Amino acid sequence: MFSKSGVVLNFTCMEMKDREQPAHANCSPEGLVRQVKMATKSAGIDLAGENALERYDIGAFEQVLATSRSDSGNALSAFTYLRMNKRLFEEGNWRNMVEFVRGMAEGGRNRSLSECDSTGSNLFVRFIKEKNVKKTKETILV
Repeated sequence: MFSKSGVVLNFTCMEMKDREQPAHANCSPEGLVRQVKMATKSAGIDLAGENALERYDIGAFEQVLATSRSDSGNALSAFTYLRMNKRLFEEGNWRNMVEFVRGMAEGGRNRSLSECDSTGSNLFVRFIKEKNVKKTKETILV
């Protein structure tokens, strides 16, 4: 029915790893994603994905990249990043996101960004070096 209607199944937990789950939960998010990928492939429908948790670490992004790609025809057709907020712009989170987006654009084959993007992409990462930051004293007039 889904195939005849052109439905795309959107499934969650693409960033979750088995080893990150508590032992007492007896669960396998990676196994579940594999089952859903096989089911959508055999049904002839596209699979899209999304994250379940608010995570900005490279491990979570790499897991999404790993689950998104496929050489056997069941790669993700789209990915929705949920829970994007101001934490995304803290510390190394933005750099991790930029690397993730670049990896997704390259079909899940990620490569690290250098400090200077000279490839002409639309992605931009800026590093603030402490020695280059000028400290200024602000005065408020009321």
